[in-house]
Amino acid sequence: MSEEIEIPVVIVGGGGCGLTLSAFLSNYGVEHVLLEKHTGTSILPKAHYLNQRTMEILRNHDMVEEILQKTCPPRHMSQVAWQTSLGGSDPIDRQVISKFECFGGNDGTEFAESYKRDAPSALATFRCFVLFGHKLVDFTDEGSSVVVKACDEAGLERKYRCKYLIAADGGRTIGPKLGVKMEGLTNITDMVSVHFSADLSEYWDDRYFACHFINGECNTVFESGAIVPMGPNWGKYSKEWVFHCGFAMDDQNRHDDEALVPRIRQLLKIPNLEMDVHKISHWAIERVLADKYRVGRVFLAGDAGNRRPPTTGLGLNTAIEDSLNIAWKLAMVLKGQASESILDSYEPERRAVGEINSDWGLFTFSNSAVINTILGLIPGEREANRFRFKTLFENTDKGHSFRAQVARIIESQAIEFCAHGIELGFRYPKGLLLHDGSLPIDRDPLGLKYYPTTQPGHRLPHAWIETGDSVISTHDLVPKKPGFALITDSEGDDWAIAARNISKNRGVDIVVAQIGDQAPYRDYDDRWNGLKGIQPGGAILVRPDNMVAWRSIYKSRLEGKELEVAMEKLLLGLGDIEKQYKAKI
Repeated sequence: MSEEIEIPVVIVGGGGCGLTLSAFLSNYGVEHVLLEKHTGTSILPKAHYLNQRTMEILRNHDMVEEILQKTCPPRHMSQVAWQTSLGGSDPIDRQVISKFECFGGNDGTEFAESYKRDAPSALATFRCFVLFGHKLVDFTDEGSSVVVKACDEAGLERKYRCKYLIAADGGRTIGPKLGVKMEGLTNITDMVSVHFSADLSEYWDDRYFACHFINGECNTVFESGAIVPMGPNWGKYSKEWVFHCGFAMDDQNRHDDEALVPRIRQLLKIPNLEMDVHKISHWAIERVLADKYRVGRVFLAGDAGNRRPPTTGLGLNTAIEDSLNIAWKLAMVLKGQASESILDSYEPERRAVGEINSDWGLFTFSNSAVINTILGLIPGEREANRFRFKTLFENTDKGHSFRAQVARIIESQAIEFCAHGIELGFRYPKGLLLHDGSLPIDRDPLGLKYYPTTQPGHRLPHAWIETGDSVISTHDLVPKKPGFALITDSEGDDWAIAARNISKNRGVDIVVAQIGDQAPYRDYDDRWNGLKGIQPGGAILVRPDNMVAWRSIYKSRLEGKELEVAMEKLLLGLGDIEKQYKAKI
């Protein structure tokens, strides 16, 4: 055994969650080590979609440029479709059953305008060690520190003593040892993903993000499937693809991988399609949530805390939000800028979002059953299913009515592909924030519409503001290093003075932004005035993760002392204690 290495943070797991957490900690100057049992990053495509919340997080950490260079252009992921087949020559082959816009759609549409308006980004001297081929052997929380044992491929063991251990391991090792229970539904469906290369340029629509295939020979949902292009070229010229299909958990043939290529060819009706299969993966659909996100000095993030159906793409995106939440709090604690108590806010904040996102994933996955039923994928009703499918394409009044109703039902799946309100409108009911007593805002129960607000516990609304010759987002006001932003207007001088005193006395960055016609910052397109939710002279305090921590709707009555009290409470980890907070001021 080599000598013990002391380092503030150890991350276990080098997937999307662990690697982004490592990047955030690096940007914050926090020493850490990441242990990943595999010898490199995944060579297989998994997550398909980085939503706007994730992209604005990565934007604030200067990680967007390379992603945008390599990602799929928005035009090639602007529609989702249900279709009979890609090939074939029968009258009902190559027929689009229904399609609709997704992820903001094309320029000029209602969805596209809302996506552009509400976020600044489109879709998708310290030690830092990322150690691939290193497996966690054991760990012990000793109260004041955690001892982590790991070994490399050669069997050489290393020991790390850290202040905090982050489980980004998908829930495979650390959670079970801690006695964390994953509560919810498991083994709902056996999903199979076939990653392959093929030339589909003759058939594919350039706008499709995904296409579901259902033809007249299908009898149940388990005989249908969907395809998503995976690049590195995009649109019809994508070289790689992933085919997704499902099996009932009691299907004895679900592991017959040799039957999958013929099945894909038959479903697409391209019998001679040349396919180079790279990998076949089986995974179970589940909706589970950890009963706790923290045990002592160990925190769970990403899939270690919740796992849900992939519909709405909330897996990796939720994990990246987890990573940011714990990263800035660890940074402030380790640098002595805040009490260790602020870490108590991680679980109530992120577990609440994990529960909502898990429920939403199951909700949107379950809604597909409605579509399957109307399309004629009802087990045990083969003749009725075929009759229904034939009617779908009749050039009769009955056929027209049926197609219209089918399209109407399919469009209900917008809850999966246009969940703007779910992605941007999440909130923290409890945590490192101080409620102002205002009534909760409206929420779209279908998750489609996002209602921006500056209420504490919500994401700061995006608006373009002008300073000098530059136009920036309100999100750009938060410092790159862990710090806060204080937004007020020309009448908020008391707040500005108080914020600068706090920065000087406590060593915590607070960027002051006074927005107004005569102020250093100006409302670029007259949108901020409609979003700010405060009266002249009011103030909004924004956390490092662009979540609103506190606000005063009105002008200070105590020369900014209210802000000093609020910051003291927040840095001591005493958020969400409204009575004490009000009593003190």
